[in-house]
Amino acid sequence: MAFFAVEEEATHHVGDTQCPACLEQYPEACGCGGLIHAESGGPEAEDGSAWLRTRCDQCRRSQEDIEEDLGREPA
Repeated sequence: MAFFAVEEEATHHVGDTQCPACLEQYPEACGCGGLIHAESGGPEAEDGSAWLRTRCDQCRRSQEDIEEDLGREPA
C-alpha cells in the first residue's frame, strides 16, 4: 500500500476508499479519477469547527483548488 501526505505526515492510503487516516465522509472522488483525502488542519474554533486540509492522491490538488478551477464543487 502506497502512502502520501495531505500536509506533513504520509499517513493516507493511496486509492483506498476506506482510508483510515481520513476524516469522516472522506475520501471522496476527484474529477481526475483519484480520491480526495482529508484531515484536521489545526485546533477547533470556539464553535467546534476545525480547519480542514484536503489533497487528491493522484493530482495532488486540494479540494479548494479544484473548486476554484471548476467554479463549483467537484463531481
